[in-house]
Amino acid sequence: MGASASQRIFLYGTLRRGGSRDALAHYDGAEFVAPARVRGVLHDFVDYPGLLLDPAADWVRGELFDVTPGALAGLDEWEGIDPREPATCGYRRVRVQAHRDDGAMETCWVYEIAADRCAGRPVIASGDWLARGRER
Repeated sequence: MGASASQRIFLYGTLRRGGSRDALAHYDGAEFVAPARVRGVLHDFVDYPGLLLDPAADWVRGELFDVTPGALAGLDEWEGIDPREPATCGYRRVRVQAHRDDGAMETCWVYEIAADRCAGRPVIASGDWLARGRER
């Protein structure tokens, strides 16, 4: 995948490798890069998580992927992002600093959930969607 054509994105939930909507299985043009983490709070919505970024919070585990513009558009659609109606979207795609497990830092996209949707939702204490079953 050509670097100029791809975008780097941090995926932390169902889109991770092994998740129910594994990006590698569902999107042509998605390529795994590295395990990583960002600072935030991960909320449990039963079938999927929602990340609220917070630089003072603990780590949320995820993975970095390079995606083509077509794959990024498909991911935006899956997350319900409508650039014509941003106020109605449950998520927004924003830039964040991710910390790779090898120590490198990356600027990348991430899907952040709207804060008002998190009221009353449990927090995934481990910050790891794929490991949350052990917390239940």
